[in-house]
Amino acid sequence: MFCDAHAGHTYRFESDRKSVERKVTRQEVVELALYWAMKFYRDKSLEVEDLEFEFTPLSFWLVALKEAGANETFYAVALPDGTIVEPRD
Repeated sequence: MFCDAHAGHTYRFESDRKSVERKVTRQEVVELALYWAMKFYRDKSLEVEDLEFEFTPLSFWLVALKEAGANETFYAVALPDGTIVEPRD
C-alpha cells in the first residue's frame, strides 16, 4: 500500500485484506493515527500535517505527521474501519 524510508529503515505498510467497510470518521482517523504514531516513533511532539484518502491498491488513509520545528515527515496508515496498519521493516 505504502512505503517510507525513514532514519535508516524502510517501512512497508501492507495489508492482506481485500476490502474494508468505512466505519470511522476523518477526525477519528486523525486521533487514532496520532496516538499510534507517538508510540511507534517515540515522539510526543508529532502533529498531523496532511491526511489523504487513497483508493488503490486498497482504500486507506495516509496520515503525514511532522515533529514541531523539524523537516522530517513520519507516516501512519489506517484502513477505513479504523485499523492501523503496522509497518514491516
